[in-house]
Amino acid sequence: MNDCDQTRSAGIQAVQRIVPTSRQSRLLTYLPHYRVLICKECQYAIQPLAVSRHLKELHGICRSDREGFMAYTRSLNLANPKDVPLPKYDATPVPFLPTQRGFACGLSGCDHLSVTVKRMKRHWAHTHNGVIINEARWRRVVLQTFFRGNQLRYFAVRGLASPSPMQPPAVNKAPPGNFSSWTLEDLDLLQHFRASTCLEVGHSSGSRRLWQTTIPEMACSYPFLKYGILALSALHLAHLRLPERKNYRLKAASYQNKALPLFSSSIAKVDEETCHPLVAFSKLLLIYCYASEDQDEELVLARRGNRSGLLDWLYIIRGSRNIFNDTWQYMLNGPLSLILQETIFPEYLAPAPENTEHSRRLRLLSAIPFAGNGSKAAPQTQTSMSTEPSQSPISAAFETLSSAFSKVQTAQSHSVYTVCIAVRIWPAQVSSDYLTLLKNDDPAALVLLAHYCVLLKPFDSSWYMQGFRRRLLLRIYDQLDPEWRHWVLWLMEGI
Repeated sequence: MNDCDQTRSAGIQAVQRIVPTSRQSRLLTYLPHYRVLICKECQYAIQPLAVSRHLKELHGICRSDREGFMAYTRSLNLANPKDVPLPKYDATPVPFLPTQRGFACGLSGCDHLSVTVKRMKRHWAHTHNGVIINEARWRRVVLQTFFRGNQLRYFAVRGLASPSPMQPPAVNKAPPGNFSSWTLEDLDLLQHFRASTCLEVGHSSGSRRLWQTTIPEMACSYPFLKYGILALSALHLAHLRLPERKNYRLKAASYQNKALPLFSSSIAKVDEETCHPLVAFSKLLLIYCYASEDQDEELVLARRGNRSGLLDWLYIIRGSRNIFNDTWQYMLNGPLSLILQETIFPEYLAPAPENTEHSRRLRLLSAIPFAGNGSKAAPQTQTSMSTEPSQSPISAAFETLSSAFSKVQTAQSHSVYTVCIAVRIWPAQVSSDYLTLLKNDDPAALVLLAHYCVLLKPFDSSWYMQGFRRRLLLRIYDQLDPEWRHWVLWLMEGI
């Protein structure tokens, strides 16, 4: 029996539903009320007979990996598209599906919907020709659809454009954010950001709402934030739409090139008002850096011999910490406080049991020899961390890394571990002296960075982190002299 036959489950209740893996739940979600399987990245329901092809062609998932997805899919009670119940009129929007502005026929008893006035006029000409009504012939609504292509069926939901009779817009009633100067391409990318990209930028329902509404509205007043949003949205689409990847990457780079000079000039005058859009852009910039590094090998770790061989993302992390020192209190009490709270490790959590393997590796790492001055002398000519003064950049970075491993273990045991916490507990804490050693390809500094990659492993399935840890480890290994490589060999296993 092939994948398609095995997925034919419309109207048949599965005996036992399989709990999806972390990777599966990141990509897919099942809505039992509607009996549909939503692809969260593509933002539409997958037809039951097309799941395997969708995973292969749109997400590049190989056959062996698809088997787990298909086992999960077969355990679901999926409906054929024509049998999927549609939400009642003006219902709450269905999660993970984008919304778009549209029109509903104003004639009582007619449920025709369209996305353009032109199509609605055509509907009236063909279906209601000669009919005269006292009300408007159509009204604005917010639309969604479960499926695409020949199974597309729109339904009206509650949304930003609440259904109401069409009236000329009042001049003195501006929307919360003035998007009038945004191009159609800008608005398309913004729609994708609000519907999909923001779901992985924010880690809680509260912060996601900020990324969906508050921050885009804020971007109307701060062009660097506008371009940052559009750049990341385009980069996300490059990840999702492989045939158009090159085009979207070019768009992302174009927007980012507009954003960076504006951001740089705004940093010089950060205050209690500008700190909020600046911190939002800083987070977008970090994610953009993670997501775009596979386009340019120089971005993660520069080639040997390049004096600017520092990791851009580490610069961004430490730079953000320093920029906002004087405005941190304003930010904690400001409109984006929920986003900041995601970066603060909850110290009150009960400690988790020790990870014995990590503890063993850290004990071995504590004996690493280093000079602390960028020298690449052979290990036997250097001293160990245990004998180096405590103020040494390498020693301090190691102590912070040991603490970070413990914090991650605790955060994971309470299911609160996020990329924001991973960033704050080590990269944001290392000294500028350590970064200087890293810039100079100091082997001990590189080995510590390689061990930090262990803490990034839980995020391998995130779209903007896919392959990042692996590429970074390979480049560190390549830059280490042969006599140093044994320190990172165990990290190379399974990557």
